[in-house]
Amino acid sequence: MRAVELSRTGFERFFVDGPVGKPTGGGEQQVVTVQQVGELALPTGRLVAADPFVLWPEDAEAFTTEVPPGRYPVSVSLVSWVDSDGFPDLRQGYRVAAAKLTVRDETAYSWQPAVLPGELVPMSEPFGYEVKSSTGAFFDLAAAEALDRLAGDDEVGNCDLIDALGAVGGGRGPANVTDRVSGLNVVAFSTGWGDGVYPTWIGRNTAGDPVAFVTDFFVINR
Repeated sequence: MRAVELSRTGFERFFVDGPVGKPTGGGEQQVVTVQQVGELALPTGRLVAADPFVLWPEDAEAFTTEVPPGRYPVSVSLVSWVDSDGFPDLRQGYRVAAAKLTVRDETAYSWQPAVLPGELVPMSEPFGYEVKSSTGAFFDLAAAEALDRLAGDDEVGNCDLIDALGAVGGGRGPANVTDRVSGLNVVAFSTGWGDGVYPTWIGRNTAGDPVAFVTDFFVINR
């Protein structure tokens, strides 16, 4: 199969099964597998993207772009590698290349940075949220307290979020976990190659309405 070049206008190719990006110098080709992670409840319509293991509930901030309250599907782009002879590179396994929350089943015709209140996107520095635990998450602003419970240890030292991630892909997730107290859920996943600062983008249709939020973990070769 011929490698498909990434679209310069968006992230559509991140979420189509098959070869993606440019082969490496050694002839390895990246291959995308899209995995659906279920729906995320957004009772306030205010989406938060953050490292779930370092965020204090009172510090949670949602993006300035809101969506109608409801439940929205989340998917992740899993990238694996195939060598020049067409055999999977089992040593590398897979990486979560991007995470997507779909607002509308429509094509995004433009992409813009998702920002927090009062935040300006620097011209020469990376923007996005900082990851220190190799893990990212999507959740509603109202679920900040729920996230704190899910990401913390209980009285016997168990952590619901760590257990859920550990049950999938050797700890890389993705995992969709519901808080038993509030009934709200969190979708968590590993972040590409690990810690860093990762941007979230908003895809909009021709009318300017948001159709998707995508966080890029810088795995796919441009």
